Amino acid sequence: MKRKLVIKALPPYDEVHGLLNSVLPELFDVEISDRRYDLVIGSTKTPIEYLNCEGIKLFYTGENIVPDFNFYDYAIGFDYIDFGDRYLRLPLYCLYPEFDGLMNQLFKLSDKERLNRKFCSMVVSNNHYASSIRKEFFEELSKYKIVDSAGKYLNNMGGDYLKDKQAFISQYKFNIAFENSSVLGYTTEKLMHAMAADTLPIYWGNPLVGRDFNPKSFVNLLDFKSVKECVDYIVYLDQNDKEYLEVLHEDKFNPEDNYKDYKERIKSFFEHILSQEDASRLSPYGRQAIYRKEQIDKAIYYNKFHTFGSMFFLKRCNALKSMVYKWLHRS
Repeated sequence: MKRKLVIKALPPYDEVHGLLNSVLPELFDVEISDRRYDLVIGSTKTPIEYLNCEGIKLFYTGENIVPDFNFYDYAIGFDYIDFGDRYLRLPLYCLYPEFDGLMNQLFKLSDKERLNRKFCSMVVSNNHYASSIRKEFFEELSKYKIVDSAGKYLNNMGGDYLKDKQAFISQYKFNIAFENSSVLGYTTEKLMHAMAADTLPIYWGNPLVGRDFNPKSFVNLLDFKSVKECVDYIVYLDQNDKEYLEVLHEDKFNPEDNYKDYKERIKSFFEHILSQEDASRLSPYGRQAIYRKEQIDKAIYYNKFHTFGSMFFLKRCNALKSMVYKWLHRS
């Protein structure tokens, strides 16, 4: 029988959707409530003023945001943080359904079919605040052969294939799987998606990605002195079938440490919180409490002022429109 877990989820809900609607219901009897609850869960987009509520607070993020333990008792994120029992590292890729498929490594293509695929793909929907290294690499590799880009960014195919990304990238020998930024521990779904599609990933991002995945199973730009040197190696693999297949056949996971047991890690983390008589970690006293109150009060005051200002501006605009209307329709 599953243990009951009552959660108060703070808006917006998009970032915590995967955690609340896929993984946790497998492990616990989850109920969402605003009245009596075990945990309050917020994310990177949760306004600070929403934290002005009772309860044990847990921060969740799959983005490259470091948790602020001045506002949350516990946190789940990508960083390698040692902070007692208050933190769980859970890379974003764990919450995608393709990850469970990758763990079984049930690939359907024969080696002949793998070699007879198109050259290279890229699917990028959002390039805001992203490193320019992706564009530089895409352009350099495209000097050798055309790289089919089917996302909204650098699209050269005239369509958007994001509705079935896995089916699309599985048609190619290689896939450019760059993160938007290079941050220690920050590994999203991009590398994992390429592996699950049985295409060879060309990766750039987390310098510690070898802790999660076998570094011999993909091409890592950070292992090369330059973009040109990395491209030359990809050209070599493309022209040498044996070497290409050797890399593709490598086990995907780091044998010493990986996240195949991510569900057990999540369950243990939450059960530890629930089992305590007093699971709070935020101090109600001292400078931390003062700082927390000051920041929440500032956010509340700002929103009230902003709302009042908007209402005042709207009234003035309506008055002005009324005056213009009367002037235009004067007799």
